[in-house]
Formats: sequence, C-alpha cells, structure tokens
Amino acid sequence: MSAANKRKGSLYESALENYYNDQGFKARRLPRAGAKDIGDLAIEINDLVVVVEAKDVKAHAYQEWLRQAEVEAEHYEEKYKLPTIGVVARKNRNHGVGSSHIMMTNETFVDLLRLARRP
Repeated sequence: MSAANKRKGSLYESALENYYNDQGFKARRLPRAGAKDIGDLAIEINDLVVVVEAKDVKAHAYQEWLRQAEVEAEHYEEKYKLPTIGVVARKNRNHGVGSSHIMMTNETFVDLLRLARRP
C-alpha cells in the first residue's frame, strides 16, 4: 500500500470514529494487529461490539471485504470475549462520512438483529 493510500485510509478511519462518537456512540480506532487483525474501528453498544473494516478505495472487492470483516470480528471476539459483528464501511467519493455505505452479509444482519433484541 502506498503512503498516500495509507494516509487516505487513516483519515477516513478518523472521520468515521468522529462521526460515530458525534452520533452518541462509543467508537474507537483499533491498533493494527498483523495476522490476527481485529478491524479498523470498534463501536460498543452495551455488551455488543460492531467491528468496522473501513475502505476508501475505488475498487469494488465486496466479497473479499466482507470476508475480511467477518474474520476480523472473530479475532476481536476471541481477544475480548464480547459478542461482535463485522461490517464494512465504504466511503463514497466526493461525499461526507455520513453518506458512506455500510455492508454486511444477510447472515450478519440477522445476527445483529438477534443480538439487538436480547434483554
């Protein structure tokens, strides 16, 4: 990855972190973890964690991104022992962070709904 792309990705991660915190959620950027990467951001909602894999790129490798988000969510859950959902945030060119698209598989969405309805 080039330095310019890394900088662009870091700026997007910071912008997402600020956006979610401004919306009243507890979001934080995550440290790089090598082979056992745990994602780019964590958003904590009660005892559930949503791990976000942030993408600010032109390419459209959705299946690979979703797989990466799911693996990183598993790593996060392993490490912190909290129920975790993995999603992908993709920035839309020439638009603000609020217009980013959030992607997840339908199975992940159903898991999120089940976890959200727990007492």
